[in-house]
Amino acid sequence: MLVEAYGPAHPDEVWRRFTDPVEWPVWAPQVRDVQTDTAVLAVGTTGRLHGPAGVAVDFRITDLDARLRTWAWEVGRGPATVRMDHHVLPAPGGGSRALLRVHPPAASVVQPYRIPAAIALRRLVGSTGGADTTPEAVRSFDFAFAPSYALAGRPFGIRPGTTAVEVGPGWLYVRYGPWRLATPRDNVASAEVTGGFAFVRTAGPPHLSFSDRGVSFTTNGDAALCLAFREPVPAIDPTATITHPGATLSVSDPRGLAEALGFDGS
Repeated sequence: MLVEAYGPAHPDEVWRRFTDPVEWPVWAPQVRDVQTDTAVLAVGTTGRLHGPAGVAVDFRITDLDARLRTWAWEVGRGPATVRMDHHVLPAPGGGSRALLRVHPPAASVVQPYRIPAAIALRRLVGSTGGADTTPEAVRSFDFAFAPSYALAGRPFGIRPGTTAVEVGPGWLYVRYGPWRLATPRDNVASAEVTGGFAFVRTAGPPHLSFSDRGVSFTTNGDAALCLAFREPVPAIDPTATITHPGATLSVSDPRGLAEALGFDGS
């Protein structure tokens, strides 16, 4: 399960709020109080989170990377443990995106948590601290829509206004209607311009390759950039049970996207 919010707050400010437990009750209505054994989150930090109606759960921070602005934790104990990742990405023109992903198998049973999580993330990124901070450089690439593909994608919410590929200093982010793919740039192992796709195998929603489990975000049959990942990433499946070793992106400038990712674009 992936929950996302976009807002005007600078990524540095969002990251500070995200990793300071004292701030959690300010932007997360479902959090009443937090006790931790460290003032700021770090790998190994443990604590207890208090929610509404006297509910309390224990947690442990399992990963944290300040450079990528990403952290992960385990909430609960034993078979009731839920694993979540949290990411902060810069957005084009300023602002940021906050992402929360629940790992399987819990993702299939905690879907009701999507609503309060979305409210919390919107509050997290929605207010600015007033600091005059320079936006981070993020390049955005539009998808190239052939008329037949545009017609096939429309029932699935796939259109020019709901699709884009963004490349920031540390992240690759793909928005494709209601589908999302987000992975660190250093997880991209290779990029190759390709094309000649069959309409019936690529039009409409994202397609899963049954031969290699790759995912295609395809809005025309002529040209796209095929990426290979070092570690498979989720995208097509809302529970993140299916992961992909590669992705095909039919942006209008495949070679430019390759170069933005640090490849030669050939």
